[in-house]
Order: sequence, then structure tokens, then C-alpha cells
Amino acid sequence: MLLPRHLLGALVVLAVLAQGMVGAAADATAATKPARVILAFLPASEEPPEGFIQTPVSILDRLDERRALALGLSGATQGTYKRVQAFLDIGQGTRTSLAAYHPRLPPELEFYPQDGGALFQRWLETKDRAESAPADVLPGLLAESVPGGAAYVGVNGRSQLEAIPAADRAGRIGVVSIGPASDVADRARRALDVKRFVVVGLPTGEPGGLALNELIASHEPRDLLIVMQTPPDLRASQLLPTGALGLGTPGALTSDTTRLQGMVAGIDIFPTVLEHLGVPVPRSVKGQPIRVEGDRDAAALQTLTDRLRVVGSRRVPALQIMLVVWLAVVLAGGVLADRRGVRWGLRVGALAFFWLLTVLLITGAMAPGRTDELVLIAALSFTLAIITDRLVAWPRAPMVPGFVTVLAYVVDLARGSDLIIRSLLGPNPRSGSRFYGIGNELESTLPLLLFVALAALLWRRGRTRETAAAFGVASLLLGAALGSGRLGADVGGVITVGAGAAVCVVLLLPGRLSRRRIAVVIAAPAVALVGLTVLDLATGGNGHFTRTVLRAEGGGAIEDIIVRRYELAFGVLRRGAMPFITGIALLAVAYGVRHRARVYAPLEGDEVWRAALLGGLAAAVAGALFNDSGPLLLIFGVFVLALATAYVRGDPRLVVAEGPFAPSGRPEEGRPQTE
Repeated sequence: MLLPRHLLGALVVLAVLAQGMVGAAADATAATKPARVILAFLPASEEPPEGFIQTPVSILDRLDERRALALGLSGATQGTYKRVQAFLDIGQGTRTSLAAYHPRLPPELEFYPQDGGALFQRWLETKDRAESAPADVLPGLLAESVPGGAAYVGVNGRSQLEAIPAADRAGRIGVVSIGPASDVADRARRALDVKRFVVVGLPTGEPGGLALNELIASHEPRDLLIVMQTPPDLRASQLLPTGALGLGTPGALTSDTTRLQGMVAGIDIFPTVLEHLGVPVPRSVKGQPIRVEGDRDAAALQTLTDRLRVVGSRRVPALQIMLVVWLAVVLAGGVLADRRGVRWGLRVGALAFFWLLTVLLITGAMAPGRTDELVLIAALSFTLAIITDRLVAWPRAPMVPGFVTVLAYVVDLARGSDLIIRSLLGPNPRSGSRFYGIGNELESTLPLLLFVALAALLWRRGRTRETAAAFGVASLLLGAALGSGRLGADVGGVITVGAGAAVCVVLLLPGRLSRRRIAVVIAAPAVALVGLTVLDLATGGNGHFTRTVLRAEGGGAIEDIIVRRYELAFGVLRRGAMPFITGIALLAVAYGVRHRARVYAPLEGDEVWRAALLGGLAAAVAGALFNDSGPLLLIFGVFVLALATAYVRGDPRLVVAEGPFAPSGRPEEGRPQTE
């Protein structure tokens, strides 16, 4: 029997309305659901072949294929990499160097299922070890902070170390599901109905990809999915490919910890999870919430990863080739022109090292192969040195590479440190200690380059208020650039610059050296820190200094910071050949001070150069005393002073300057040109 046309139309309208009501009800139900988070670990392989260096290429490509995911790389640990420590750091939201722990390495945790949940054997040892570190590291704090705790879903036949971020402060996990790889995604969804935070250990290979596809397909609007490469059991520092769904439009992951598009830190997962769940983040957590910023570009991430993987291994060879070329230049000069040639070689070699930092920015941007980069470094540095020596008369030549280098690095800091982190002497984000700004090596070299450049520019100006002001203003600008949370973010750099600048200014002011001036020098580091505090608060820098010192909870936290710095500094001093190298540096300083009248005779007692050299020495000592790298800053500082000394000893007036090795400009007026 056919229904009347008007009745049929009415039924259609009712059906559409009913469907709309059902959809609206479903949307309302979804809107009332609490926010939930899945943290999934995707392994690259179970056991890499012996000697194989794990790269994130395969995992990064697999995540890139899932176009719904925002992409990034995650710094696994700070300093020396250890797989278990990477998992622990995620669960505690803050980290410190392994050298600050006692014992240094974490215990081998063992996963035991128990009454529908699980616990980790040797967790008490993990807590005791964390308490030994002079830092607020609290294993299991993430799961402890989530209301109701966390759940873990894994596959059979695994160590289940991926469950560590789901363990609470007692090392326990309330809900655990271990089963076949085929239904891991389904079990994860069921666990999500019980716990708002679920950690998932995905299967290896194709099953892992299929499970990830299911998690993406079943993702609900208020949920957050974070997928990270499982920290591999390797020695080398790791940048782990990471994806996220639920942070907004797919793009590049970043955070205030790294300030680099496409890069986050493992400790950033902690505040990201709690912020998404609407739970307050504990004050001990130093990680920063992950956000999406910029375009999604897997190729750029791979290029950055490839570059960061090689910078550490090329540092020593680059120094070696520079020293070998310098020796060759000095010997060749001696063969061709005896003493004239040797002194020319001293000048050129010193200037080549003064140009080196600028050249490293160039090769960092080019990212050439190993041999090409080493050749380019030597060729460009010595070419620029020869040109500079030819065009600028002694002793003013150092001002050219000095000012160019300082300016180039300040400009790159303003751009986000893009070239600095790619250069051989910049901070390497792979280590997890610093992702942008200035590292310890640059902290000790840039101020000394500035002092030497100012001395070359202001030679023979004498002790005047104008010369003192020039050093003071230039140092103030450099200190602000190195210390600002939005630029260099290096609190140690402020102390280094402040101490060196204070000595320079006091020695250049007219009048005698009084107790008041000595007090100014002693107080300079503290004054510099106060200035940095004002600068960071005014600019909203939110750098490492702001988070660890300005927001420290009481004197105990600040005491921990100080203790940790000196423990790490003494650790550096005891490492390898460092005691021997430090001793050589101290002997070099002692020699220069004792025989200063003869060594620096070409300067004829110039007050500006004297102030610059002593200020540079003060900066190197202060850097060593107030930095967690300790003697490393002293060694770099003394090396720059040795370069300045070599340039001074290359004075062309000490011999008759004739032939191809004579500088084009006439030497400044002085004593006769005889040896």
C-alpha cells in the first residue's frame, strides 16, 4: 500500500530531524567528556645491529605519512644519553646531567605485572638516586599528578620499559594490559575509558604503524595523542621523532624550552599532558608546554638532525687542522724570510683563529661534508687573516675579526640562533643541555674577542674616562645579548662579561687603584645578575635563569643549583686529560704574568691593551668559578689570550720589514725596526 505523498514527506522530515538530534546528542556527549591523553611509543627496531648508529629517518618518515600529526624532534636527555633515564625524565618533568646523580647511572628497572596493575622492581633505588642529585627530580611525578593515576598498554615479549612514565611515585601502575600486537590500539581505547592518561608501547614494524593508524582514526576532539620514537638502547645522544594530534592545526612542534621550530624536549611532555587534562603543573617541573608553530616540514627536520649529528665529532679535527696549518704557515714564512716570515706567520695564525668563529657560522649554514668543511674552515680563516694583515697595520688588525664576529653572533641570536646551533662551536641540541643561545665555549671566547678588538681600536688612547666608557658600554651590550632569556640565555655569560668588564673599566679610569674600585670589581658579577634579573622580568624572557633561579622555591632550591654547578664543574676537571690541560693553561698564565714586561714589550706599556688582557684573564677565571663547565672556560679564555699574545709578538717593527711578508700599511710609530 502506497503512502500519501504528503505523509511520506512528513516522515522524511522527521527522519532528518531525528538524525540531527542523534548527532547533536553525540556531539553534546563528546563535549562533556573529560579531556584525555595517550602517550604512545613507536619503536624503530627491537635490537639494532652491533655498531649501528640509530637515526630517526625511518620513524620520521612514518610519522610524516600521517598527515594529521604535527611533527617535531624531541631531545631525550641532558648530557650523556641513557635509555632508562630518558623515560624517567618524561615522568619527572625536569632533568639534570647524569654526573649530578649518585650513582651516575640509573638502576636496571624490571617490570612486574601484579593484580591487574604492575610495579617496577628497584624503584626505591631510583628514588634514592634521585634524592642524591642537587635538583628537584621526582621520578613518577607525572602519573602521581594525574587524578586517578595512569594506565599502561603494551605487547607481549617486551621489557615494558615504556611503562615508566605511567608509574607513580611508588613505582606502581594502577591499570595494565599486556597482550598481542593485533589488538593493542583497541586495548588502549578501552583503557582510556578507565584512565585519563594512558601510556602505550606500540609494536615494532608494520603492526606498530597499523596500531598508530587506528589511534589516529579513533581520536576524539578533546583528546590528545602524542607519539614518540621509543628511546633506543644506544649510547649516542638522541633526537627522537615525535608527532602530536590535538594541539591544533598540523605544523611544527616547539616549546619555550627549545624555542626552535620542530624541536621539543622530553621533559616538555609532562606539562603538556597536565595542561591538556586541566591539572596544575607542579613547580618542580622545568619542562614547558608543547605547542604547534610554523609549517610542518619533515625534510627540514631531517636536515637539522643530520647536521647536529656530526658537529660534535668535527670539533677536534677542525682545531687540529687549524693548528697544523698555522704551524705550516710559520715554518714556510721562516724558510722564505727567516724572522720576518716567522713573525708574519704568528700574526696571520692569530688572526685566522680570530676569524674562526665567523667562518664556523658560514660552514654551519652550508653544512658541507666532513672533508669539505675542514678544508673550508682552514682556507677561509687563513685567507681572511692574510687579507686583514695586509690591509690593517699592526696592532689594529684584531679589531676587524673581533667586531665582525661579535656582531655576527648577536645578529644570529636575535634570529633565534639558527646558525649558531649548526656551527661546530655552538650548543648542540642533541645533548639536551641547551637548544638555543650561547654555549660555554662561546661564553668564554666572545667577551675576550671584544676586549681585544677594543684594545686594537683604542691603542694609545691611555687611561681616560672615554676609553673606560667604551669598554663599559660595549660590555654592557654584549652581556645583555648573552644573558637575555630571549637571546643568549646564558646567565654564566653575564658573570663572565661583568667580571672582565669591571677589571677593564677600573684599570682604564684615571687615578689610583683604590679599595672602592677593588670592591666594584668584586661586586660586578652580583650586579650583573641583578641587571639580568631586571632584563628578564622586563622582557618576559622566560629563559633557564628565570625558570631555575627567579622561580626557585626558597633558598634550598638555589643552594641545590649552586651545589649542582660545582659538582658538574669538578666532574669536568676530573675527566680525561682535563687536569693536564688545565695545568698547562695555568702555567701559561703564570709565564705571561711573570715575564709580562718582555713578552708584551711591543705594546710599550700601553694601558688599553694591558686592561684588555687583564680583563680577559678575569673573565676566564670568573667563568671557570661560576660555571658548571668549570675549567673548560678557563682553557678557552687562556687560549684566546695566547692568540692575542702571539699577534703582539708578531710585531713587524721587531725586524726589518721588507719583502712579501711586510704589511702594506706602515707600522704605528714606535721604536726602531730591529730585532
